[in-house]
Amino acid sequence: MNPHNLLAWLNFFVADVRDGLGPFLGVFLLQNGFGEFEIGRIGTISSLIALVLGVPCGILVDKTTRKKELIGAFIALIITFCTLNYLSPSFIFTLLAQGLVALSGVFLAPAFAALTLGIVGVRDYPLQTARNEAYKHAGTAFGAALSFCFALYFGIVSVFVITAVLGGISLVVLALIKRESINDFTARGEIHSEATFEAIDPKPTRLIALFADKRVLFLSAIMFCFHLSNAAMLPLLSQRAQRLGIDSSGAYAAATILIAQSTMIFVAYLCGRFLRRLDFHKAGLKKSQKTAQNPPQNLTDSIAPTIKTATNPAPKSTQDSEFKLYFWLFFACFFALIIRGGVAAHFDSVGAMIVVQILDGIGAGVSGVVLPVVVALILRGSGHINAGLAFALTCGGLGGALSNGVGGYFAQYYGYFSAYLFLGGVALCGLILWCAFSKKLFGIKSF
Repeated sequence: MNPHNLLAWLNFFVADVRDGLGPFLGVFLLQNGFGEFEIGRIGTISSLIALVLGVPCGILVDKTTRKKELIGAFIALIITFCTLNYLSPSFIFTLLAQGLVALSGVFLAPAFAALTLGIVGVRDYPLQTARNEAYKHAGTAFGAALSFCFALYFGIVSVFVITAVLGGISLVVLALIKRESINDFTARGEIHSEATFEAIDPKPTRLIALFADKRVLFLSAIMFCFHLSNAAMLPLLSQRAQRLGIDSSGAYAAATILIAQSTMIFVAYLCGRFLRRLDFHKAGLKKSQKTAQNPPQNLTDSIAPTIKTATNPAPKSTQDSEFKLYFWLFFACFFALIIRGGVAAHFDSVGAMIVVQILDGIGAGVSGVVLPVVVALILRGSGHINAGLAFALTCGGLGGALSNGVGGYFAQYYGYFSAYLFLGGVALCGLILWCAFSKKLFGIKSF
């Protein structure tokens, strides 16, 4: 099978595995005598593990030449410890198991990005990333529906079985990807000679310089704002529905997830079509190889003087086209989030819920596709694309972790109206930040 297709199906089957039991964990632990505080502590510690180890996992992905083997090991780790957790649901073992599941999850995000870039190359990376995201959201919806149906008849144990089965299928699909189809230079963003397979720039960017790069910091701040605004909206929507007596069975919550995931599938494909129209390869490896002996000196001087790059800037028309597309995609991402907060604040009907979750699908669908593509674009030649992506994702994770606490505080003490206005206000701040400074990502002086 074509490795492009294998990547897509790998994302489909692993989607329901990479987060372990997901929302079913709380149900399982409650059935085994855990209190809400204990469940909360396990979730908090697992989230902290993910935040602390996110960037080191990205660095490991850049360094290793055994990406496929490590991905397989971490998928197997999730399957093993979820199974053992069912057999031994004690607090200590559950904490250990969920900590390892969280570690596996934060490793798989940059690892899948690297695997994709290493297989399809720079030119096809945007479309394949969009395709991966579409299959991932389809896999999430499929796994959730499968778990929901089987859990009704066979109980929570069926969720563990489904996780193990989908994980096993993921390992089979991964095994079908040939090792020689992965270019490790391209996977980490280095520019190399196709004749000798040696790096053209033998001294890649230092990690300390990478994390001081204003472009990386800017994207990380953008993702922090997005997830700080976005993460709490869905839980608050379900909680308000239950308080108002709209939903007491969980069907409402299931419907919100299905609507959002369905929208994300469509949005991911649409983003891929837009991105494919760009001449992404003109600013990529082939042009860089032709000009390697006289690399540009001032490409990133105004943005991050400490970052070296072996790439030549794209023609101005191509550069402007890239910027305008990314600008409007991220603009749509934040604008949808602002409208979502406003609709959720003022309306609580089922019809409003549908609109709110469609907007959720637009925002999350766009950001899931565009972020890894933009990171790959601005950091090509650095040799640390996946470390940069992991840093941006970690900052987004920090925003998401804070979102539920801050959103819950506003909802409890000031009402759901104030909570949604606050979350929408955070999205507005992110949009203002994007409009004010996004030009510096590509060195655009006018727009």
